[in-house]
Order: sequence, then structure tokens, then C-alpha cells
Amino acid sequence: MLMSASQRTTTRSRETGITPTLLWISCGSCSGESMAILGVDEQATDFLDLLEHDGIRLLWHPSLSLEPLAPIVHQILNGTLPLTLLCVEGSIAMGPDGTGLFDTFDGKPKRDLVYELCGVADYVLALGTCASYGGIPAAPPNPTEAVGLQYSDGQPGGLLGEDWRSRKDLPVVNVAGCAADSDTMVLAMRWLLAGDPDPAQLDHFGRPTFVGPCLSGADRPKCGTAQWVGHSCYGCISQKFPLSRELLKWKEARKCASELQLT
Repeated sequence: MLMSASQRTTTRSRETGITPTLLWISCGSCSGESMAILGVDEQATDFLDLLEHDGIRLLWHPSLSLEPLAPIVHQILNGTLPLTLLCVEGSIAMGPDGTGLFDTFDGKPKRDLVYELCGVADYVLALGTCASYGGIPAAPPNPTEAVGLQYSDGQPGGLLGEDWRSRKDLPVVNVAGCAADSDTMVLAMRWLLAGDPDPAQLDHFGRPTFVGPCLSGADRPKCGTAQWVGHSCYGCISQKFPLSRELLKWKEARKCASELQLT
């Protein structure tokens, strides 16, 4: 049985004397999931409860950590600091021209850092549609050459490739949404940190069966994104409206831009 997001548990790793670790990295100019999980209505409390009551060691978070990321990354990659769960938000920028230099860390493509961290993490969690599938940044003409961790616009591939598996033999776990629902994010973290997650609970897009609508509520139990925000979010695998209509009409946008340049 899956745990509710509000339940406080003791992870299996903690029971064996090993403190699980979590590192959160932001890519693709997106911090939507950070804002969602640290926002109002007790989301921040839920995440802090995960760290405090489940005994999870937070290695780094862009909004919560004061220390620089580089020394922590160095310890992880040289094997002195174990990484249980890597959380990624935002799309992976592969451009311009395949260099990855649209999004950098310490002067190098951030995509390379994410790739290395994925290789040493027990589990990898893509938070939001951008990290999962490329999202809105991957919409044509996709100037940043944005992709997701293991998918690109709904197709297998992305940064890691279709056959990639983590150290614990699990594909990237994708929590779709824009931004992803905070309860769902915490629940997915608990599911992975508890150890031995059942891969059968992932669908063919790597989404856990408990992924919920990102704009759900007591009065709107289903996804209301298309009418409230303007694009499909619940379970979405690309930057498209429902019924596979493209989010942006780029021909019209280019025409308007040309007309503005002429006036």
C-alpha cells in the first residue's frame, strides 16, 4: 500500500543505519517545483517533515542551502558522499548546436553535471513536465534544444537514453505537472527513499500510478490546467494542448514579429 503524503515514516535505509541523502538541482531556468513545494498551505511543512521525521539528509537545494554546490558535487562524484535520491526540476538544455552552454554550472554544461550525478544516484526523480519530457521549453522551434531526462517531447531518449537505469535498476521516475502537485512530489520521494520501489507501479512514460493533477483540489478533482492556465499539465508528456494541439502557433508568432519589425 502506498503511503499518503502526510504520513511520517522510517525509511528502510534509516533502519539499517544508513542515512538516505537527497540532492535537488534546478535546470532549464525553471524553479516551478521548488516554488510549489515551498509555497503556502503547508507544502513547505510537508517537505521539511520528510527531511526531519524520515531522517533524510538534504545535501543541497537551490532555495534552502547556504553552502555552494560545487564541493558537494565533488564529494558525490569521488565517492565519499553517497547519493540516494537525485531530484531534478527544469528541462535539460542541449543547445546551442549541441554544446549545452545555454545552461552552465561552473563554466561547463549543466547537462554534463546532471548526467554524472544520475550515474551515481540510487534513484532519479524528474519533477515537473520540463524535467520529465522537455515541457514548454521543448516547444518548436526549441531554441535551447531542451529535452527531458529520459524523454524528448514524449518520445524515449532525452539526456540519458531509453535504456538507462539507476544504480538501483530503476528508470527515471517522472512526476508530470507544471508545476507538479506538492503532495505528489513528497509522496514520490517517500516511495523511492523507503527502498525497493516496485517498477510495476510506473507506466510506460515512467510516471508513478499515484501522480495527481497539478491543479487539483476538493472542488476540482481533475486537472483544470487547460482552462485555468492555458496548457495541459496532468500527466502531460509534451508542450501540447489537449487533443494534441500545439501550445503556441509559431507561424502566427513569426508573422507578428516580422510585422512589428516593419513598423
